[in-house]
Amino acid sequence: MSELKNIEAVIFDMDGVLLDTETISFQAWRKAALESGIDTEEGIDAVQKMCMGRNRNDTIALLSEHYKNIGGFDALSFLERCSAIFREIADKDGIPLMPHVVECLEALKKRGAQILLASSTRESVVRKQLTDAGIIGYFKTITTGDMVEHSKPEPDIYLLAAKTVGANPLNCVAVEDSPNGAESAVRAQMKCVLVPDKIMPDEALKNRVWRVIDSLGELESTLF
Repeated sequence: MSELKNIEAVIFDMDGVLLDTETISFQAWRKAALESGIDTEEGIDAVQKMCMGRNRNDTIALLSEHYKNIGGFDALSFLERCSAIFREIADKDGIPLMPHVVECLEALKKRGAQILLASSTRESVVRKQLTDAGIIGYFKTITTGDMVEHSKPEPDIYLLAAKTVGANPLNCVAVEDSPNGAESAVRAQMKCVLVPDKIMPDEALKNRVWRVIDSLGELESTLF
């Protein structure tokens, strides 16, 4: 039984929480990196994990700093190539839902919860992917990375999401999969439920979030 009493909103991240975009994204980053000759597969994986949960501007800044000694590297061009490869894979194979997404959203809807979205991805992409997945109708508001100057791990996006429905951040639950996303929610003073996907949390992160669960199938019983 949860000790939460006044949940004003449940705010979901999208990538790696609702949609299995991270698997496709890793494939796209690896291919683009090999084409660019900027890093080994192992190295680019590490860099991508640092970027997970960040919006486009912050990712460009991080990549530019990381590869500043490589002549001719252009972070924007690299990201555009990653996006192009991602679209090729997604158009061909589709983007799978993460386990238990629909049953989780249905359960929250039946309880009358305000269901919001806070994703670092651009709004146009978020809306298309949620629409294609058939779940966009569950979300009362959608807040995206291009609506804030700095996205995760800064708290801006979660604070803005709460503001869209007039909710107190202290009474909001954020559902995240990545360290950057979890840090954003914690800084916004929200209760963060972590559902790890590609990055397993270390002990420090486990101690900062409210709960760690294995899948969205456990979320309803965690909250109510």
